[in-house]
Amino acid sequence: MLEASHAIIGASLAKLIPNPYIGLPLSLFSHFLGDLFPHWDFNTRKKWGKVSKLKLITISLTDAGFGFFIGYMLFFSHVPLWYLFSMMFTAQLPDWLESPYFVFNWKFPPFSLIKKLQSQLHWKLDYPLGLITQIIAVLLILFLTLS
Repeated sequence: MLEASHAIIGASLAKLIPNPYIGLPLSLFSHFLGDLFPHWDFNTRKKWGKVSKLKLITISLTDAGFGFFIGYMLFFSHVPLWYLFSMMFTAQLPDWLESPYFVFNWKFPPFSLIKKLQSQLHWKLDYPLGLITQIIAVLLILFLTLS
């Protein structure tokens, strides 16, 4: 999934589960559940593996930051900020842990292990169908959270 989607799901969980002892582990678990859902992300098409490291970092940070911004705008008045941002970060955490594998070419544990786990759990679809299914999933979660 896109980092933005993971962050929005984490923010939704922050509103639904005010207890951080329950919420933070569930936020981490939501990352893997989200990746099991059919989706598109920047790594789905092989051409993204051929972009410069600077472009990869810029795209990834923009995606993650956009998710934080949307999560903040939707939930800042409902959830303490420290908890909201912790939940969004935790929902993205496996991808943050995987990033040295791609950015620095660190192909050794723990980075190679998280990369292997993530590769096994992804259900990727090409663009645009994979993006559409992901948007529908996030909107459904937001509908359930905000209603």
